[in-house]
Amino acid sequence: MAGRMNPTVTRFFAMFDGAPPQPVADKLGITTKTLKRLRDGENQPTEQTLGKMLELMNSIDQEVLGTEEERLARAESLRANYEKQQRELKLSQYQDKFEKKYPRWFLRAHASISEERDSEAIEAISDHVLDKEAWTHVDQSAKSYILHALGVAYYRTGRHLEAYEASDDALKELTSGGKNYTSTLLHAWILVIKGLSAMRLWNTNEAFALFEQARLVDPSVDGVYYNGLCCASLLKAEDQVGFWTGLYVASSHLFSVEDINDVLSRIKVDKDLVFFRTLPIMKEFEDRLIREVSSRTQEKEP
Repeated sequence: MAGRMNPTVTRFFAMFDGAPPQPVADKLGITTKTLKRLRDGENQPTEQTLGKMLELMNSIDQEVLGTEEERLARAESLRANYEKQQRELKLSQYQDKFEKKYPRWFLRAHASISEERDSEAIEAISDHVLDKEAWTHVDQSAKSYILHALGVAYYRTGRHLEAYEASDDALKELTSGGKNYTSTLLHAWILVIKGLSAMRLWNTNEAFALFEQARLVDPSVDGVYYNGLCCASLLKAEDQVGFWTGLYVASSHLFSVEDINDVLSRIKVDKDLVFFRTLPIMKEFEDRLIREVSSRTQEKEP
């Protein structure tokens, strides 16, 4: 009769549930039959096996163990958990230059997004957008930014289809009011969020087209290039990786030192860039950006 399962073993199999048995067994240095017996509680692990289980859990080595689909799903989950670090989603990237009269309910929703209470923001904004009477009373020049904020909130909660649709609506509002309502910076960021949403829906051709369109609208938005690189890396498309890294380097003089340093930090940990980090071009990309930052620092010195 099987004894009570060790809590570490229980946690291990819960963490790696669904991973292919063979690579898990290889990592533990046991056979797949022994692995099955451990999973079923028929055997107890040796101290050596238990130690390897702890090492795997501590390192969260699922990147190696999973299938391609599982790795992508985990990368998406990890990215969603750290969305507050994602520079392309910061609403502060676009500072409204018009004196629009935003309704109080949106200011509260905007505060919710800033405090990472995205579900509250989604409920507040979508309720007013769907209320035709309430929506008609919103200043026309403010509507595109409100819908952009809704798209951001949807994206940060993993509701990518709705983020795509909200961004599409934001683009329609942005262009419907004529030149007085058009901001190239806002326009570009709406395209970025729409492109990211398309990327998460695996409409990668459209995502690339949207990033390219955003670049043409406002080439100073560095999130355009970074997310183009992320999309290329997810596809493991080396030619596209080269294309977007080349564009980023060529346009780096348009970006702030803070943005470049942010990219230098994130390319080392971003789960979307696992493939990129295996390529020699990453070192070249990193070196070029470091030189760009260094040259600007020297220019400021007396």
